[in-house]
Amino acid sequence: MAKDDKKKKKPSEDVVDLAARIGARQSSPNTTPPDVAPPQAPPPPPPTRLDGPIPSAPKPRLVPAKEDRLQGAMIQKALVEEDQKPEPAIPSPRAAPGPGEIDLVVTPLPTPDDWHRFELALRKVRGVGQLRTEYYRHGVLKVRVSYQGADRLAAVLRAGVPGYRVRVIGEDRATLQILVTSEGDERRPG
Repeated sequence: MAKDDKKKKKPSEDVVDLAARIGARQSSPNTTPPDVAPPQAPPPPPPTRLDGPIPSAPKPRLVPAKEDRLQGAMIQKALVEEDQKPEPAIPSPRAAPGPGEIDLVVTPLPTPDDWHRFELALRKVRGVGQLRTEYYRHGVLKVRVSYQGADRLAAVLRAGVPGYRVRVIGEDRATLQILVTSEGDERRPG
């Protein structure tokens, strides 16, 4: 006979009270009959889990963080600025060139030394009087030039700024735009 056959032919066992095996008390014969159920007590609360995150309250910060201080300062500044009346805009000192003046925009003058050398050479041109620098940014120089002469300033500059070759790229009534290359740049290879 096989093992499976023995298991099938086993006589059925009686009902076993498992509660007695796990430590529960056996019911005594003096208790109430099984058809009358005793009053049920509320089920016990579920056990607390110990495998989850440990609950903790956020700790109060005694000293405000740097970000909080900066944000507080910005808010305070905004509130103060809001209360103040805005001041009128500062008028721009730049105005249109007057009679006998023209704005000269010169590029490229990559360094302040180049700018200074060009201004010195421009002062040597016949008819050029006072020079007033408006600005110098990123290799571009804007100078207000007073000019007194029979020819246009563009023609005089093309004829010669000592040490520079001048090419006029734009001209109108109040502004002259020029490209300059120094004679030293032309001689350099590259």
